[in-house]
Amino acid sequence: MFRFENENYLYGLIIIPILIAIYIFLQIRAKKKLAGYGDLNLLDKLMPERSLPMQHIKFSLLLAALACMILAIANPQVGSSLEKGTRKGVDIMICFDVSNSMLAEDIQPSRLEASKMAMARFIDKLEGDRIGLVVFAGKSFVQLPITSDYAAAKMFINNISTRMINEQGTDIASALDLAAVSMLPEEGDLRNNEELKKMTSKVMIVVSDGEDHFAEASDIAKKVKELGITIHTIGIGSTRGEPIPVKGGDGTVKYKEDKEGNTIITRLNEAALRDIASAGGGVYVHADNANMGFDAILDKINLMTKVDLAEITFSKYDSKYQIPLSFALIFLVIEALLFAVKPKWIDWFKEKQNRYIMKSSLLVIFLLLSFNTMQAQTKAELSAIRKGNTDFKTAEQYRNEAMELQKKGGEVNTYNANEKFKKASENYQKAEVNYRKAMESTKNYDKANYNLGAALYRQEKYEDAAESFQYVAGENSFDKKIRSKAYHNLGNSMMKQEKYKESIDAYKNALKLNPSDMDTKYNLEYAKKKLFAQQQQQQQKQQQQNQNGQGKQQQQQQGQGKDNKNQQDQKGGQNQQNKDQQNQQNQNQNQQNKGDQNKQQQQSAADRQKQQDNKRQLDALQQNEKQTKEKVQQQDLRNGQKVHQEKDW
Repeated sequence: MFRFENENYLYGLIIIPILIAIYIFLQIRAKKKLAGYGDLNLLDKLMPERSLPMQHIKFSLLLAALACMILAIANPQVGSSLEKGTRKGVDIMICFDVSNSMLAEDIQPSRLEASKMAMARFIDKLEGDRIGLVVFAGKSFVQLPITSDYAAAKMFINNISTRMINEQGTDIASALDLAAVSMLPEEGDLRNNEELKKMTSKVMIVVSDGEDHFAEASDIAKKVKELGITIHTIGIGSTRGEPIPVKGGDGTVKYKEDKEGNTIITRLNEAALRDIASAGGGVYVHADNANMGFDAILDKINLMTKVDLAEITFSKYDSKYQIPLSFALIFLVIEALLFAVKPKWIDWFKEKQNRYIMKSSLLVIFLLLSFNTMQAQTKAELSAIRKGNTDFKTAEQYRNEAMELQKKGGEVNTYNANEKFKKASENYQKAEVNYRKAMESTKNYDKANYNLGAALYRQEKYEDAAESFQYVAGENSFDKKIRSKAYHNLGNSMMKQEKYKESIDAYKNALKLNPSDMDTKYNLEYAKKKLFAQQQQQQQKQQQQNQNGQGKQQQQQQGQGKDNKNQQDQKGGQNQQNKDQQNQQNQNQNQQNKGDQNKQQQQSAADRQKQQDNKRQLDALQQNEKQTKEKVQQQDLRNGQKVHQEKDW
């Protein structure tokens, strides 16, 4: 703990600017007087030892000595020992809203600044109570733990701003939860009567506009009330609404707009704050320009039963006035040793300079020409690479924000994440263009090549990124660190293309330049595993192809066997058909013979001669039929011969 024992003496530092103004006035008046005696250039020649710079240095040393003496009189002190004690009071934890809506100016000068001033006045009225501070917006954190050091509390309150938390919103539930945890005793059993008695002397004050609050705040307030902590709320702002001012870099004031370009209006949500106060067993107060509400809550606190509170204070301080006093003496000694004349070492330096100026003139001219040429190139390159770095940094910020939104989930967050990814892609493209401009005159610009590779990698142009990293890594004239990083990123680019063997070679080269890079070692082992898995997969695929080839051959052979069997079945069918035809012919012949015999018996004697003639004709026909039958039988025998079948095994 640092402090000044006699803070009032610090006002003596005001004399420093006053003395500077007097010194400047006297210098101007002395110059005018000298001009009245004659030409100033002539007077300088008549007084060659006179030196105005030395006068300024002597005066500056005197002022520094005076400032150190004032600090020594104020006696800076540092706390060296602690003392524990007790005092009667109440523990008060202020939960303060620092969202952007607190910048609204419906309470002058703004909701935020008016609340900070009201809290400072509230602390001045406390007697024996301890105070803490939790700031919140979309998230919350403990700005000041419970303490009895009111000076420290006012200092922390004075430093509060809306820039303390980037995530916007009004998560009162999170603030109440965090404040309750910080107020609970670190040790002991809460079921103990003594502990419960202490818990009845604890208060939370929520200072907020209540806008965009989370619904579970009332439920958290009920749970906090069960622990014996009373919750009061103060509503900041007006219910009719007010725009949120945003100051630009040129001093102009604009108002915060949403994505559609509409001005955002922030309104006090009194209903939410009333519900929290009711659930927490406290009161709600509406703050305005005339009354910020802390006095009403202080009256409620003073009515509470105050208990003994443990506190830690600095009981002993070590004085450190010796340090500024020592500097003051040093400055006075130096001032006394200097004179308001030109030092001798200046003449000695000029003599040495004149001796060597002729010898070095040509070298200086050559260096100047070289420097001007280099500077002409470097200005264009630096301008382009700076723009590229700015675009790349902006793109990285959009990308990180998009990834955070994706982790949260939800349709709105997914939509916002996609929009930020688009903006990131646009900025990566701008960075790529600027990096290429930086290499228009100097192709071997190592930083531009490396940064170009990074921009291409973010755009998933892994082949182009690998070329840039390969160029930087392969130039032995470049710095080892940037070459090591280039090899590392080259390995990453190859990994994205599933070229694991090439990535392993790149990681090994990176480790040769920087053996202690743990990220590269991890990536190397990971690439080896991926390569092993890839090789196994290729072997399995080859084996499967071989098995598929053998299966096709077996299917072809089985198909040929089926064709041969079908041909044999067809030939057997033809033989059976020929046999059926022969049997049918025999039956027809027998029936015909029976008919002829019947006709012969019925014929008369007169017709016998004719019958004999017919018989002869019939015999001739039968003979022809017999010959035909024999031919058919011979043909059947030929058709019934076995056919040789070729085996396929």
